[in-house]
Amino acid sequence: MADDSIPTLALPGGSILQFFVMTIPLFGVYCYFLYLAITRPSIADPDNEAFYEPRIRLTDILYVYLTTWVLYAILVIYMLWFVNKRRRLSKRYEKEGIVILGDVQYEDEDRWLVNCLFRNHDYGYVIYDLEKVASHPACDYKGPLEGKIRKKVRVYHRFPREQVSILVIPQYPYSGQPKTDLEADWASFSETHLVSEGYNEAADNNRGSIQKVMSRDRSLGIILISLGWLAFLLFASVFVCLQIDEISDVYQDESSYWAWTIFIIVMAGVTPVVAIGGNLIRWKIYERWILRSGKNARPDGSFGSPRKSRRKNRSERGASHTKASEEEDGAYVQMT
Repeated sequence: MADDSIPTLALPGGSILQFFVMTIPLFGVYCYFLYLAITRPSIADPDNEAFYEPRIRLTDILYVYLTTWVLYAILVIYMLWFVNKRRRLSKRYEKEGIVILGDVQYEDEDRWLVNCLFRNHDYGYVIYDLEKVASHPACDYKGPLEGKIRKKVRVYHRFPREQVSILVIPQYPYSGQPKTDLEADWASFSETHLVSEGYNEAADNNRGSIQKVMSRDRSLGIILISLGWLAFLLFASVFVCLQIDEISDVYQDESSYWAWTIFIIVMAGVTPVVAIGGNLIRWKIYERWILRSGKNARPDGSFGSPRKSRRKNRSERGASHTKASEEEDGAYVQMT
């Protein structure tokens, strides 16, 4: 069993198998729906006793197939486009990033339900001085950079750290990310990647020593499974529409025209808008969070714990403060 105290660099090796096994029960149910569609014309006869038994409408089965099709289409576009965009953005830190020193705040809150639903334990806060970014020779940002910044970041090494390397893309001073966590991210989609030696010094306290991370890139397997599902759902949806053609004259609640209409609308309209448009919106939000989000320090330079800071900021914003005082007292800032 893996030691929980050792930072997790990537998902376990059996993730593809787990994903595949989790879809098997659903696939079994959908095969049963397909069986109902195959046998439905044989009982579409008022003289057949089975005709009067309770049944699942083929139109409802079509709705289920098409809804699942849209969900898997979203997943495929996410894996093919969003993940690659995220990886290229992450690798920009390796090619363009400048290094400054900063701190990483992390609170391992024992709230398993919240962690399971929202994965809060995967996130921490990075704190660094914007003036250090401005004074770096490679920084070409034209706006004013003063004080410290704190921003929420994805962490792989789940413990607080002080005076560690922070990578910042010069054009985006608010883009700071902990170097060792970025290295862990690179390791999750690279053949091999060496974790910096400094990590071994920072990861004492019986957390173990990790020198190399083997390839953990399993996107291709998930894509292939999802494409298999899309092929099955497309075939099943067309077949159900054809079966509705045969029985629409017998069953008054089945309409061939409606079945083909909804099929075309979902395939030609809903899928591109939701799958492509949804992932595009999600990417814009993610990119803004990585490159431009951040929170200014208070005038006294203190931050406190992340939870206490959030509560204090909410109470302060609830008071009758001016917009200028809000910006001085920890309001969110965005680069323009």
